[in-house]
Amino acid sequence: MKKVLKFIFIFLCIHLICGSMWVNYYFGDVCGDVLLFHLIVPLDGVNNDTFINYFLLGILPTIIFSILVLFLLKKVNKKKLFYSLFFIFSFIFAIVRLDLHTYISDQINSSDFIENNYVDVKDIKLEFPKEKRNLIYIFLESMENTYTSYDNGGSNKNNLIPNLVNVRKENISFSNTKKSGGALSLDGSSWTVAAMFSQTSGLPLKLNLSSNGLISLDEFMPGAVSIGEVLEEKGYQNYILMGSDSDYGLRSNYFKQHGNYLIYDVNWAIDDGLMKEEDKVWWGFDDNTLFDIAKAQLLEIALEDEPFNYTILTVDTHFEDGYLSLDCENKYDDKYSNVILCNDRKVYEFLDWLEEQEFYDETTIVLVGDHLSMDRNYFNDVDDDYSRTTYNVFINSSVTTKNINNRLFSSLDMFPTTLASLGVDIEGDRIALGTNLFSSRKTIIEEYGYDKVFLELNKRSNFYNNKFVSYE
Repeated sequence: MKKVLKFIFIFLCIHLICGSMWVNYYFGDVCGDVLLFHLIVPLDGVNNDTFINYFLLGILPTIIFSILVLFLLKKVNKKKLFYSLFFIFSFIFAIVRLDLHTYISDQINSSDFIENNYVDVKDIKLEFPKEKRNLIYIFLESMENTYTSYDNGGSNKNNLIPNLVNVRKENISFSNTKKSGGALSLDGSSWTVAAMFSQTSGLPLKLNLSSNGLISLDEFMPGAVSIGEVLEEKGYQNYILMGSDSDYGLRSNYFKQHGNYLIYDVNWAIDDGLMKEEDKVWWGFDDNTLFDIAKAQLLEIALEDEPFNYTILTVDTHFEDGYLSLDCENKYDDKYSNVILCNDRKVYEFLDWLEEQEFYDETTIVLVGDHLSMDRNYFNDVDDDYSRTTYNVFINSSVTTKNINNRLFSSLDMFPTTLASLGVDIEGDRIALGTNLFSSRKTIIEEYGYDKVFLELNKRSNFYNNKFVSYE
């Protein structure tokens, strides 16, 4: 038993080192909220490749080094001192490697920034047009402007998204530069669940270390108000389709509780007989199946009398390296580039299909990258001075504007901007922390500067905890 306890202790110490290195390698520079969130929520539906990678690069090295350390310990005289120093070293290494000291510091220092800039949608007037427009909102997994060529505002020698670049040129797309660009990344929206929450609620997803600052597994941010709730109140039916398990990251809780979305995911597809359990690939089903299902559903939904909000989340371009389906060509040497190029074609073909449908003219379509790609090694050659941004485009918008370039904005601004694209007049042009980009009003990043907003949003907010997390 004594030997077993020694092994467990050494294993845990070494795993602090190997595990933190794996997190840093696999996910890149993640914030504390990402780590805390994934420690709290269930891991239902996680892609098996993640577990395999974790075992090979996190668990297996830990086991090997643990055995080696135990063997070397036989030659150490002051074993108690060694155990103490080894634990301290491992603990400090993990904290520094994952930048947890910054996160802890943020939790100690509170900020009233969110409270001072928050606009409650319940307190402002939203005037919808008499003829309400349908909304198709497509979260493009990890779709960023970096994938396009230098002359198009990207940081790639090849243009991996030629179709999406053309779509952007032919429609309305907001940019942070004079060239093609997009939304700047903030920590509270830097992974899929947080990005979906941020874009639909105008709030960052924060998990503050306090009694009322941790997300509930039953109620997902009960005090937040989403675009789904606003649209539902105006007679819209909300739908969301994704190729993965909607329970992953509590996404099903969020969309059920904030807009009564009808949810279609891989579990639904299996239960409905569209596929079998053994047919699952990647995270569930690929984007070919996703768009086929979307086409069939939209044809039925369009026959209903009520306006609809149909949300889609693609998956093939998820890190690491993405999913390359059989219909994709191997034009480039690396897999991820081929996946991105192929996904560009699939999205464009879906848009082409939409344009042929009778409901197209009465429908606003929003394409937006959910967050920057977390496939860290893919961007090793990107210049440090290049600002990576997520893709966005508004098709068939009810309103237009010439003020689309040199806009400093983030996922927070998608909520009011999407409503505005539907023809909704927004009193004050601000909802939650987001600004209507079709208006002349400054975003919070334009008003305060990116660095200040980034720092303030990362700090503990008692207002946020009390109003959104533990709302009564």
